[in-house]
Order: sequence, then structure tokens, then C-alpha cells
Amino acid sequence: MSPRPPRTPQRPRGARTTPTVQLEGVWYAYGTGTQDARGAEKELWALRDISLRIEQGELVCVVGANGSGKSTLMRVMDALVHPQRGCTTIAGVATDGACSPALAAEVHRRCAMVFQNPDDQMVTSIVADDVAFGPENLGLPHIEIARRVDAALARTGMSDCAAMDPSDLSGGQRQRAAIAGALALQPELLLLDEATSMLDEQGRRDVLEIMAQLHEQSVTIVYTTQHMDEALHADRVIALDAGRIAFDGAPDALFEQGDLCSQLRLEAPFPFRLRAALKTRVPRCADLPACRNMHELAHAVAVRLEVGHRVASPRACAAEAPAPATAHTAAPRSPGAAGIAPAIAFDDVSFSYASAPAHRRHVRRHRDQHPAHDAVHRLSFSAEPGTITALVGHTGSGKTTTAKLACGLIVPHAGSVRIAGIDTADATRRHELRARVGYVAQFPERQLFAATVFDDIAFGPRNLGLPEPAVSQRVAHALEVVGLAQSRLLLDRAPHDLSGGQQRAVALAGIIAMDCQTLVLDEPMAGLDPAGRARMRTLLAALKRAGTAIVFVTHDMDDAAMLADQVLVLSDGRIVARGTPRAVFTAPDAGTALPGIPQALAFSRLLASAGAACRPDALTLDELVEEVARGAQG
Repeated sequence: MSPRPPRTPQRPRGARTTPTVQLEGVWYAYGTGTQDARGAEKELWALRDISLRIEQGELVCVVGANGSGKSTLMRVMDALVHPQRGCTTIAGVATDGACSPALAAEVHRRCAMVFQNPDDQMVTSIVADDVAFGPENLGLPHIEIARRVDAALARTGMSDCAAMDPSDLSGGQRQRAAIAGALALQPELLLLDEATSMLDEQGRRDVLEIMAQLHEQSVTIVYTTQHMDEALHADRVIALDAGRIAFDGAPDALFEQGDLCSQLRLEAPFPFRLRAALKTRVPRCADLPACRNMHELAHAVAVRLEVGHRVASPRACAAEAPAPATAHTAAPRSPGAAGIAPAIAFDDVSFSYASAPAHRRHVRRHRDQHPAHDAVHRLSFSAEPGTITALVGHTGSGKTTTAKLACGLIVPHAGSVRIAGIDTADATRRHELRARVGYVAQFPERQLFAATVFDDIAFGPRNLGLPEPAVSQRVAHALEVVGLAQSRLLLDRAPHDLSGGQQRAVALAGIIAMDCQTLVLDEPMAGLDPAGRARMRTLLAALKRAGTAIVFVTHDMDDAAMLADQVLVLSDGRIVARGTPRAVFTAPDAGTALPGIPQALAFSRLLASAGAACRPDALTLDELVEEVARGAQG
């Protein structure tokens, strides 16, 4: 995703205006649930002495590792939590810590927030009703509410889902609906807490474009992200580390400091990482200029490969880059080759969600226009032991439904799904089935329910009837596998007191502790910081080597290219392409169904179009760097 060029400031730098956000010496702590020697509850400081000023109309990105305090800072700005120390002024509403309900209500009239998990703000059973909820609470006329709802749904590409139940939507669609609800409030301050984490590349572009339009209208926007390329769209980046501000400045100034990024456990955007790797590996590229734009960087690399006489301008390179082609329809393949039962086998599977009836005046018309249809239609494929299958496709293409079918959470309306030869529709073998397949949902914190981390991870093994010593061994092994240091402090903590990344690790540990031979993971990387994503990739590769069959949903084409043996591309509930990552991503007729392509592949195509003697099919950064090195030697 190429960043937009830096925006011309709307006011002279240094000009003093009334800030939209001003925090002075803010501290905020969560109780740990444990007590010190005197019996007082210990506190875990999420924010430590935060002081910052955000002017009206600024576009600010907050970054940091999991547990660094990003979400807490956003909640303070939205007056959802109130700091124990320090003062806040939000959209002109000042507090000195304790915030009365009246003051909080006034903040919420001027500020809207989209949470990391959209389910946290879904309050009705109809999408359009949910979008209308905020404007209704403002007491607006019905005609104005309907106008705002229609406009917000259209801006987020959710008009066709207006009459659906949010629980029947994919995670990405629910995220869009949550954003639409925030836009319908027409806020002075818009807060987005990793609001693009469950969206495909086009969906992310759409949200960034919405942000850019609102920024042009002088709406103040603060957003958090783990996609560092999204930080390049901001005027200003604030990096948090252990609850403190570790950096506050321009995005490029942060990402040019490789040591600081490593210290903060951040991964620089692809152009910065590629430039650093090329400068180290390819002598001719040692003097590459700082480039945040892929086209400019490709032009600079091509020049240094001594093809300057054939090099077009960066604008021409962009125009000559191969355009996506039309996706093809893959012929169904019969599962279970050679008489060996695959880990998962889909045979002509279809499934449809039942839609709830509309009951509000301003959504009835949507119901008649958009009847229900199959979420997935006539799927046939198999996943073998010791392989990784990636499910990719645009938001709403049927990936999450396929994942739920693959683990037996739902059963097909037509066709069959078999796990290790067991039909998921066979109710008499449900217990046996549960011991064979594990499932980690899009929002794994929803799977955490026990009072302590130990009891949550131990729940599955105990249900299998294992003795307590064996249960303890499985818990210890699972924690080691997911990269969490086993300690009494961790084991005794409530799972919901952990950071988002830690919660995801504990949820996965609970599945690993069951020693399932098949794993189904829905967006396992979403919301993880770079260190967490690296651990997850290492874990999946290790499980594959141990013979586990893994099916995972992803919006990240780099992960699909790096990890998968088989890629299935879904579109409108159908499989439209399948094969190895290289076959799928380089096929001339699979472009439009793909939500994107690996960043290395996009760059290698730009190099080829610029005339560089490099193959245009590198799938990973390492492959790309080696290809450039060969081109330099040639």
C-alpha cells in the first residue's frame, strides 16, 4: 500500500490554536487483581506521565508494541477511562482527572471512537440500526438520521449489508459497520483504535481515504495501527513504550532510525526495510536515497543497476506496472487422494446465514433490496497433514464462514465437511471431533473465560480426562510454544488483564494444549506487533514440521506467500483460484479476486517495468534482495 504524499499543512507550524486534545501529566493504572504485602491492590501503570497537545485538524498516528498503552491512551481521549493523575481537555471539555457523567456525555457528543474489536460497540441486531444508534441518542430528526445512516454506509461500502444482523457479518464487515456508526455522528474528534486490523488491503485503502477526506475538512483524527505503512499517512507519529512517549514527530524521522524502531519493537514500512537490506547486501545500492514511495525507490534501484538509459520516470514506472487481470474459476478437486483421508476435506459445501427481520422504519427498504444468499457456495478442497493452507479474499468473500465450517463450529446446508474422516454433521462423534481440531477465532479474547491463565489453558486437556500432572505439563509446553514465559504471576493473572497480543497467545496456547492434529486460525496475526507476528510465523512453521494441518485466514499477502503451501482465493463465497503461492500470485488471470499481492512481488514488477534485469516474481523480501544482488552482478 503506497502512502499518499505529505499533505501541505493547513496552518503555519508553531501557530497556537485551541487544541482538540491536551493531556498534562496523565497517569493511568489498571488493578492487577493481586495484593502487596500490606494487602493493598497492586497497580499496573498503562500510561506514565503523558503530556501531549493535538491541534484541530491534525492527523496523528499512535504506534507501539502490544501492551505499550495505545488503547488506554485512546480511551482516555474518549473519556471512557479517567486518569488517576493529571488533567485532560478533550474537544474543549476540561477535566482534572475525575470526570462526571455530564462531562463524559459532552465529550461523547463531540468525539467518536472505533474500537479494536467492533463487537464491543455493536448494540442492535440490524446494521443500519447500529449505525443510527449514535445519531438517535443525539436527538436528531428522523430524516437527518436516515440521511446520515445512508451516507455513512455508502462511504464504508456497507450499503448492501444495511439490513443484515452484525453477527452474520465477517470481521472486516463488522469493522466497516463500526466505522460507519462513528462517521454518522459527524464528530469533531475521530479516534480509531486499530480500526483497519481486520480489513483487506482495499478496505484499508478505503478507510485511509475516508480519513484523508475528513482531514481535509479539519476533523481531528487520532488512530492506532500495527501496519506501519499506515503510519506514513499521518502528519505526526507518537510512539509509546511501556506507557511513556518515546517519540513524537514526522513518520519518516521515526522509520529512518532503525535502532529506535528495534528498541520499540516496531517494524518499519516495506520501502524502509528494503532500502536498509539493499544498502547492506548490494554495494551499488549503498547510497540509496530515503524513499517512502515504492515507485521512486524502484527507479533509484534500477539506476544503480546501470540501466539508467532504459529507466523511465517514477510516474511512467507506475503506469507500466502490470495491471490486475480477471480472476478465473477453479475447477473443484475431489478431496482425499490416494485413499488417504485428508485432515480436512470439503465436498461441494454450501452454507447460508439466516437474516433477522428488520424492525425499524429506516431499514425496511434495505431488506427488500438485498435478500440473503449463500455465504459459501459449492466449495471443494482438502488440507493435508503437515501442510499450511491460506484462505484469502476480499472482506465478505466467505473466509470466516469457511474457517467455521473447517472446524465443525457450523455444519453445511449442502455437501459435507470431514475432519480426519469424521463428518462434522455426525452429532454422535462431536466429542471425538473436538479432540482432533482446534479453532482460534478472529477475536481470541472472546474464547477466554476462566479466572486465571492456567485454568483457561487447562480447560481443554481437563475435558479430555487427563490427570492433573499431565494437564500441568501440557500447559507448560503450550506456553513455551507460544513464547510466553511461564511464571506464577502470569498463571495466576486473569486473562482479560493481559494485552491484546498476550490474550491471543493464551487463546492459542489453550488450543495447542489439546494436542490437536488440525488447527484452524482466523486472522492469527491481526493486532499483533512485529515481534508477535514473528513468533506466530515461527510457531506455525514448527507445527507444520510436526505434522499438524493448518488452515488460516489472512488479509496479509506477505504471510500467505511466506507460510502457505496452498492458497485458496475466495470471491463471493466461491473458490476462484487455488495453488501454490507463486502460482496464485503470479497467475495472469487471478488479479481482481486477490485482495492484494505480496509487497516484494509488487516491487519486483516495478523493477522489471523500469528495465532492471531482475525476474518480476520475487515473493518475499529475502528473495527480492537476492534477485537485485544477482542483477547487480550481471
